[in-house]
Amino acid sequence: METTREHLLEHLTGLKSSKRTYYPEYREKERRLDRAIASIANISAALCNTTSGVPFLAQAVVRVAAQHFEADWAVIALNDAARQRWITGHNGHEAAVQTNTDMPLVLDTVIDQVIAQRRLVVAITPGLPGILGEPMFLSRQLVGALVVMPGHQFVLDERELSVLQTLANQAAVAFENARLYEESERLRAEATAHYEETYRQKTQLEEQNRQLERARRRLIRARQNETVNKERNRIARELHDNVAQHLISIGMNLEWCRAQLLPQTPVYERISSTKEMARGAITRVREAIFELSTIKTSQVSLVEALNDLATDFTRRTHLHVQLHVADAPGTLPTELEYACYHIVQEALFNAYKHAQAGSAWIEVQFDAELVQITVTDDGIGIPEAYLQQEQEPHVGQPAGHFGLCTMHERAQEVGGDLTITRRPSGGTEVCITAPLQMINRSSQCEHAYSVNDC
Repeated sequence: METTREHLLEHLTGLKSSKRTYYPEYREKERRLDRAIASIANISAALCNTTSGVPFLAQAVVRVAAQHFEADWAVIALNDAARQRWITGHNGHEAAVQTNTDMPLVLDTVIDQVIAQRRLVVAITPGLPGILGEPMFLSRQLVGALVVMPGHQFVLDERELSVLQTLANQAAVAFENARLYEESERLRAEATAHYEETYRQKTQLEEQNRQLERARRRLIRARQNETVNKERNRIARELHDNVAQHLISIGMNLEWCRAQLLPQTPVYERISSTKEMARGAITRVREAIFELSTIKTSQVSLVEALNDLATDFTRRTHLHVQLHVADAPGTLPTELEYACYHIVQEALFNAYKHAQAGSAWIEVQFDAELVQITVTDDGIGIPEAYLQQEQEPHVGQPAGHFGLCTMHERAQEVGGDLTITRRPSGGTEVCITAPLQMINRSSQCEHAYSVNDC
């Protein structure tokens, strides 16, 4: 095969020439050309690593340069603020990002000259191989310098300088591409992060809008319920303060008239019948009041309702109310909770409106069978006329005593007892004691319309 190649070269170049050195020189040029082509291929492969980043690309370029020039040292120095540089050598030195302490100082000098003069620098130093420094340009902008120190046996010519120049300029383009790729990746990452943040904010905003819409609907329902509850309470108050009181007064007058008559007379029987009708009307009014203002125990317990009541009085009036509860059970009968709640409400209202109290205390105690609720205040105390009414039910009812009568009645309806006393230190104490298992004694009260039962 080699013989055939030689015959072909002899035919192309003229083997019969009298100068015997022509052929060896041609063979040497051919070898160097093949090496240059191989180096160009290696350079192309190295410059394709733009997506791996500038450091990886720089290391690949200095390795190719060291291999082609059989260099003891090959250095790429970038013309940036950090003056980054990558170093390698044909003799096995590792690539590094900073100056190697074993690298000859003359390489730094050549780098500075190349960057300052912006042209090819050839430095000849006694005792060292020649040093080549080629500037790296990108559109007339100096990117950096490529410096090599070829081995002692390496022969330099114009072709090798062209290889160095090509490698330097192509490396500059590759560095810019790598930089642009890194910048595009950074921008892509930022865009992705911004998109994800925008999407997160959009999702969060949608959820907040849904929450606001739910809150708006709840607020509308709450306002509607508040309006309905106010109207229900107004109607309940009207029934309590006017209709029920008038019916009780009618019943009491009828009872007085009946006492003045002889039994078994037509008038006596007619009055008795009318009295029973009034009693039935009172019962229906009380049921209506209960339905209008009853506590919904499925939504709130007695303790929670009393806590809300204390908070509401403290917030809306000058009366500061405190609540203390001991050993509260889980569930109580609805009627018991309703009666206790409204007795406490009436006691607080009296302390606020009549007793001129500044503070009130609610104490709730439970045991296995009973609940006891005590409401005390620091007001002027219950008037003597009402205390006398408490002790002597047959005495006529003083004006404005209807609320106290209602409190007694509520306690009796759940089988409990209610006492109202003056505190030795001042103020009034209202105490209700009722069984947890209610005993409804309303049907046992035969003396309706007496003061204690009204």
